[in-house]
Amino acid sequence: MADTKISALTAASVAAAANEFGINEAGTSKKLTLAQIITFLQTKGMPRVATVITPHSNSTTTPTEVSNLTQVLEAGTFLFEHWLIVRSSLAGTAPVFNLNFTGTAAPFNWWYEYADNSATLLAALGVVSHNVSTQSLGFGMRQSENTEATSAAGNMGPVGGVQTAATDALVMIRGLIVVSVSGDLELWHGSETANATTVEVGSSVKIVRTA
Repeated sequence: MADTKISALTAASVAAAANEFGINEAGTSKKLTLAQIITFLQTKGMPRVATVITPHSNSTTTPTEVSNLTQVLEAGTFLFEHWLIVRSSLAGTAPVFNLNFTGTAAPFNWWYEYADNSATLLAALGVVSHNVSTQSLGFGMRQSENTEATSAAGNMGPVGGVQTAATDALVMIRGLIVVSVSGDLELWHGSETANATTVEVGSSVKIVRTA
């Protein structure tokens, strides 16, 4: 086809991963997709993000994978953050979580964090809070972990339940992983008892490669 100014081309209705761009590679004309550009930029520190689109509910003490949040990581060093909206059908029951990586990684360390509803300082088991003023609450609870697991009993939690049944509460899992062999970073979720706990729609993961 004849040469055409870019400004004269028909505008794309929406950007798509399969869209193609012309490039010059060492003096040779080639094409590159938007998906390839995104993958390259992610290796330079552009965040990778995913979100839960269907509630992940579990009424057993055996966790199952929250597949919406699973991310493939190549060799490199990564910071990751899981921002999780959780619910429990019973205030005395808490969600439990595991992290797993299917490749090879070391070190692999993370924190499980939540706002504590306890009335006294340093309660043996905190209670996940969703809405308490700083006049009566000022503690942030954090559990450190480095043990990978899948369907075994959750190693993050259980805590002392949640503040209110059937109410959204925010918890976080933040960590660092150094990958030598590519694999999937997985979050697994279960319940403390046979009462249902849920990872709600909108719960998200953000991953940034730092090296």
